[in-house]
Amino acid sequence: MEEGNQRPFNLSLMKVNYVPPMMSKDLTLLFMLDGNMTVTIGEKEYQLESDDLLVVNPLHQYQMKSSDKNLLLYLRISRKPITTHFKENWLPYIDCSSSGLKDTEKFQQLRVLLAHLSSVYFKQRGESELEIYQQLFSLLNYLVKEFKKDLNLIPQFKQETTDKRINQLLTQIQKEYESPLSLELFSKTSGMSYYHLSRLFKKQVGTTFTDYINQVRLMRATEALLLTTDSVIQIAMNAGFSSPEIFHRVFKKQHGLTPSNYRKKYSLTKIQDNQTLKSRKYQEISGASALQELAKYLVGKDIEDENTAIEQRMKFTITKASNPMYQSSKKIIKIGPASEGLAGGVQRELHILREELAFDFVQFEGFCEETNFENNVMLVSEYILNNQWFDFLIKIQLKPIIQLFLPEDCIDKKNVQFWCDKQIKIIRHFLNRYGYEEVGQWYVQWSLPKNNNRWSEESRWGYHYFYRKLKRLIPSFKIGLMSLRSLSETEYKQYEEFIEEQSKYHCLPDFISFHADPYVTSTVKDKYALDFKDYQKKLITRVKSVVSKYAKSKIQDFSNWEPEIFLTEWNTLVGEGNTFSGTFFRSALILESIVELSKEVTGIAFWLNIKVKERQSHKREDSSLSVFFYGILRRPLFFSLRFLNHLKGEIVTSGSGYILTQNQGQYQLLLYNSSYLDPLYSVDTFQVRYQMKKIKVHLEGLRVGEYLIREYVLDKDHGGIYNDWIRIGGQAELDGELQSYLEQKIIPKFELRKELITADGYEFDTTLSLNACQLYLFQPLY
Repeated sequence: MEEGNQRPFNLSLMKVNYVPPMMSKDLTLLFMLDGNMTVTIGEKEYQLESDDLLVVNPLHQYQMKSSDKNLLLYLRISRKPITTHFKENWLPYIDCSSSGLKDTEKFQQLRVLLAHLSSVYFKQRGESELEIYQQLFSLLNYLVKEFKKDLNLIPQFKQETTDKRINQLLTQIQKEYESPLSLELFSKTSGMSYYHLSRLFKKQVGTTFTDYINQVRLMRATEALLLTTDSVIQIAMNAGFSSPEIFHRVFKKQHGLTPSNYRKKYSLTKIQDNQTLKSRKYQEISGASALQELAKYLVGKDIEDENTAIEQRMKFTITKASNPMYQSSKKIIKIGPASEGLAGGVQRELHILREELAFDFVQFEGFCEETNFENNVMLVSEYILNNQWFDFLIKIQLKPIIQLFLPEDCIDKKNVQFWCDKQIKIIRHFLNRYGYEEVGQWYVQWSLPKNNNRWSEESRWGYHYFYRKLKRLIPSFKIGLMSLRSLSETEYKQYEEFIEEQSKYHCLPDFISFHADPYVTSTVKDKYALDFKDYQKKLITRVKSVVSKYAKSKIQDFSNWEPEIFLTEWNTLVGEGNTFSGTFFRSALILESIVELSKEVTGIAFWLNIKVKERQSHKREDSSLSVFFYGILRRPLFFSLRFLNHLKGEIVTSGSGYILTQNQGQYQLLLYNSSYLDPLYSVDTFQVRYQMKKIKVHLEGLRVGEYLIREYVLDKDHGGIYNDWIRIGGQAELDGELQSYLEQKIIPKFELRKELITADGYEFDTTLSLNACQLYLFQPLY
């Protein structure tokens, strides 16, 4: 509520307990987002509740108080011109109070306009300035159009006329009212006679020259009486009155009180001292916190703007021609250390992924740490925990990718050899326990040290030693390499040298993993967050360039080298900062990325849940690509993967925002509306231009007959956690009842219907919100 904003308006989000009597030159708009509050304007009291709107006009005394929790949107608009094209004091009297009239269309539209302005205002981005004023002008236009009230308390004179000379005269009066001005002077400068100018002025403006200039001066003097401690005589002189007597006479005629009595009754200069200002009790919220609070209101009220939707027509023709097969990448789930796999919650989630999404691999670090003691008498297995973990994997048929990190204390080859032999001993144990057929399908990844991006001599030697010894034991065991974790030139050179060195020993990896997370560092994020696909593409190109170098080699040993490529750490566009982490609905972005990446890599990894990853990174991981939130709460990624699992057989057609597949007479159509806009729009998607996509789909070439059509919708309200999380209050901790509610609530929308498809094909209309996905399954009924 403080002055100092350079804009001609100020917007605040506040939690108010008490604001003492005050008066402003500005027009003030109060919008209660939540809670209640008492506002007193003059001698009239207003009880504001959630969704109420109230306008306080300039120079009106008001105060605010509340004993309950509340959230107030507080907008002040100056009467000073916003542009040079506006007249000074251009704001009219606004009569706006929604008390008892909350649900009227007029007030609802005003709420939406305020929400639009607030969302872009609180971002405080330089490039948003034009958009801020665009929203402000829309709001002002609506206020004046719907809530303007003409008052007879003050004579209303024309501010602009049809005569250019009179317009110039009015402008000069507004600028020089405090100076001695006379009609005689104007008549000389205008070239008109005093009599002619006097008649023309009254005809054009509606009052005499003297009355008009007195009203302009009176308005300035009245403000000074209320807002300053200047003497009455000084105020009269500063306003341009020729004498205090004339000022008294004009003032009393207008207000019914002398200037001194008017000041005693209405002035706030005495009560607005430092002591009174200290009695104010309110909390002002700004920036990301304001957006977060605003998000709760928008989500709860479902405020959106579908007027900006774009329309698109799609026509798909099914022919008998042979088409390429749809290739999906292998799915890898990450859990961090192997010991995480012993937790009951983790095992429940892994079982769901295997059963419902057919995941192929689970990636984890090393083996479970046992609590054995060195002695000669072994009453039980020395691998109790590892047996429990791998028995579970065998049971659900999920294949392991075991990440091996050479310990930092392995500083010579003797230590490296000892450590490698220890890992192979554990694998030999599993070979005896499960047999060649099972263990021969496992993967182990030799990785860079966690806190070091340098391949030491011991690391390179250890890989060669481990590779040779394990391959002799189990030839079909897949041994891989962690290659690149960034676009660092040093990393790339080391990777290239490593592959060249291992090629000499005939120890080239069976698979190669890499990371492509644009949020790996703040520097990379600033450059690639919005262009994450470009970041991924550059890393894929680098990884494959080294592979291609040897795959195209004329040397017989390497000419058929085609290692699998696994992307094991990546991300799409996400919300900015902790406030927005996880709140940016991005299913279409993720789905589209997976489809495109599947053409380039063999497998794609995802984290199991955000808590598992947080235990590794020791920071907030809401924005990570995890399949579960926690406690088997499915994130939108889960349903995106389920949608993709339905795509089978031949690709009939595909393009930007769609893919149509055909499998044994059944058809699968996937539509998505991906967006690469600023993630701060995650809380006010109505603000995003083209957020909605209205599509008219025409399928032709389908076999004539009756079809069973399944329709699935995945958007922020059907399968998205954040909105429903907000609706139940956004609690940091969930009890059993709320978790059960969310588990049932956050699922995609599903509809089942029978349709008769004729020779003309099948047409339907649909609308996709921002980053929404829709899946249609067409099953013929013979």
